Amino acid sequence: MSYRIVVPLDGSGFGEHALPVALSLATRTRGTVNLVTVAVPQSEPASPGRDIPGEAFVERGVHHAERYLQDVATRIRSTGFEGPIHQDVLPPGNAARTLVRHMADLEVDLAIMTTHGRGPLRRAWLGSTTDGVIRRSPCPVLILRPTAPEDSVPTDPVDLSARPDLLRTILVPLDGSEAAERGMDPLATLLADGSSATLHLMRVVPPFISAGSPYLPMAIREMSEHELVEEAATGYLERVATHLALAETQVRVHVVTAGQPVAAILETAEAEQATLIAMSSSGRGGTARLLLGSVADKVVRSASCPVLLSRNPEDA
Repeated sequence: MSYRIVVPLDGSGFGEHALPVALSLATRTRGTVNLVTVAVPQSEPASPGRDIPGEAFVERGVHHAERYLQDVATRIRSTGFEGPIHQDVLPPGNAARTLVRHMADLEVDLAIMTTHGRGPLRRAWLGSTTDGVIRRSPCPVLILRPTAPEDSVPTDPVDLSARPDLLRTILVPLDGSEAAERGMDPLATLLADGSSATLHLMRVVPPFISAGSPYLPMAIREMSEHELVEEAATGYLERVATHLALAETQVRVHVVTAGQPVAAILETAEAEQATLIAMSSSGRGGTARLLLGSVADKVVRSASCPVLLSRNPEDA
């Protein structure tokens, strides 16, 4: 069955930064690329703002969206991409909810989006549409940061002939829960072609802080207990690594002692020159608390590389 990748677009240069990655992964998986946009009602160019919204108003928006997606598809074909391309214009409405319903209907395997598109970029790192899709998506979502500065308006078209490889060095933060391990689920398919990759499994443990002299019996006992915690964390990561069936993939484990998990994840990603962070948006404490909560949310907002987020399908 074909691997299906959906790329929601809004007509902006920022949104189109998802396309080279989508084409690279579609080539790798022999998958299908679905270009999707939500129609925006359009007034007559000759009399903007003077039309009364109605069927013609909506119809012009649909035709505009269809022309845009066709132009994108033509540009993709000009790069030599030969895989299947589908184009879907969705009716006006709440963009995030409309996209999520469409993705569920298509049984999409992966959605690829940039962190912001239309609208003032200063409002938030995650625009309302991307944020809404992540919270409700029935499939993993790969989130890319735009390469242009936050305040700039892109003038040059995105190079659709580029084929970036995000799967060279992958960091997977884990916390010992099955929910967190879902962050690895998409990798089985994405790495199935046998291409070499390095997978870094990491777990953060709290630092040892003694309340008194380190030579007191209680402090010595607490230090020994902390060493056992680190050993257990290492053993857990090694067991996970042993059960991974990813051909040609090197697996390394990291137990990081840190008070702030987000900072530890970001620092490890920088130190290992990660090209991708793959993680679950839920973990210990339950999905309701951590879904786009303190850890996943902050990693998405601050990481210098793309982030692949997966979550519990039961929460879709």
